[in-house]
Amino acid sequence: MPTKNVLPVMKYVDIKDNIGNGKPLILSFGMSHCYSCIAMSKIFAEVLKVHPEFQIYSIDSQKERLVSRDIYKLKEMPTQLFFNASGEEVFRHTGAYKKAVVDIILKKYGFD
Repeated sequence: MPTKNVLPVMKYVDIKDNIGNGKPLILSFGMSHCYSCIAMSKIFAEVLKVHPEFQIYSIDSQKERLVSRDIYKLKEMPTQLFFNASGEEVFRHTGAYKKAVVDIILKKYGFD
C-alpha cells in the first residue's frame, strides 16, 4: 500500500548510471515497513518538490538485497548515501534526519 508524499521506489538497475553523471546524487535505502525509512522518504520527497532537478532516489533494501548488502555493505536502515558529481561516495548516514539537517547536508555536498 503506497504512502502519500514519499519518494517512488526505484530499481537500482534503472538509476545506477546516474551516479557520476555530473550532478550530485543521493541513494536513500529503506524498507516499506520501517517508520524511520518512511520519514526520510517523506523529507526527500519534500526536497524534490522544491528542487525537482536534484537526483534523490529511494531503493527498497529488501528487494535489492544484493545491492544494499554486497555492493554498499549496508547493515541498518534507513541509510542515505551521498555521491558527488563525479560519482564518489562522499557521505553516508544511517537513521533519520530532521528536514533542517537534511537542508544543511544538501548544501554541504553540492545540492544547491
